[in-house]
Amino acid sequence: MLGDEPITRAYDINADYWISLVRSGADPYQQEITDPALLAAIGEVEGLHILDAGCGEGYLARRLETLGAAQVTGIDTCRAFVDAATAAPTQRCRFLHADVADIPLLDSSMDLVVVNRLPNGLTRPGRRYHEFARLLRPGGRLICIGQHPCFYTARSERTPADSGDAPAAEYFDGRIVQQHFSVGGQLSPAPTVQKLYSLEEYLGMITGAGFVITRIREPRPTTDQLRTDPQWSLLVQRPLFLLVEAKIM
Repeated sequence: MLGDEPITRAYDINADYWISLVRSGADPYQQEITDPALLAAIGEVEGLHILDAGCGEGYLARRLETLGAAQVTGIDTCRAFVDAATAAPTQRCRFLHADVADIPLLDSSMDLVVVNRLPNGLTRPGRRYHEFARLLRPGGRLICIGQHPCFYTARSERTPADSGDAPAAEYFDGRIVQQHFSVGGQLSPAPTVQKLYSLEEYLGMITGAGFVITRIREPRPTTDQLRTDPQWSLLVQRPLFLLVEAKIM
C-alpha cells in the first residue's frame, strides 16, 4: 500500500463517496471557498507543466487543462481515484498511482505544483516538499491549500471559536483528527485520518526544502456570501483553511 496506511486505507474505503461528491458538486466548501481561492492563487497556466499532488478523481487537473496548461500530471496513492481520473476523457492530463514522498518524475520537469487538501503525512511529513522542490524548475511555484493547522479539529466547522480548541501541548506535538464527513446528508463510509502539525512546524517543512514563502491566505466566506447565504455563519465558526504560496529559488 502506498503512502501512510491509515490515510490510504480510509481513501480506498471512501473512494466512491468522494468521487460522487466531487462530480456532483455537492461540497459547498470546495465549490464556494477552497476552489475559488486555489484557482485565484494559481492564476495563468497557459503552457505550464503542472503536478497535481493528491489529485483524487482528477477534477482539478481537468480544469487546469481547460485553462491552457501544457500538461497536468496527477498522482494519488488511492488506486480507485487514479482509475476514475484516467477513465475521464482528457487530452493533456496523465495520472499515476504514486506517493508524494517518492514521485516517479524527472528533476526540474514542472513549473507549478498544486497540493489541494491533501492530508499531511503521518511519517516523513516533510519529505513531499523536498520532492516538490526536486521537480520544480528554478522559479517554479508551490501552492498548498489544506486544513488550518491552528484551528482545525473534528467538527470544528460547527464548533464555536471559543470552545473545543486543541490544548497547547497537543497543538505543538501534532494531533490526529479522525472523523466521518457528512455532506448534504451523505456520510462517508469510513472516518478520514489526518495529522495536523503546528503552524511553525508546517511552514518549516516547506522552507526547509528550499522554498521561499511568498503569500499566506486563510480562505473564508466573503462578506457577500455571509450576507446572502445564512448557512455560512453556521458552517464556518472558525478559520478552517490555510493557503500557502511559495517559490523555489
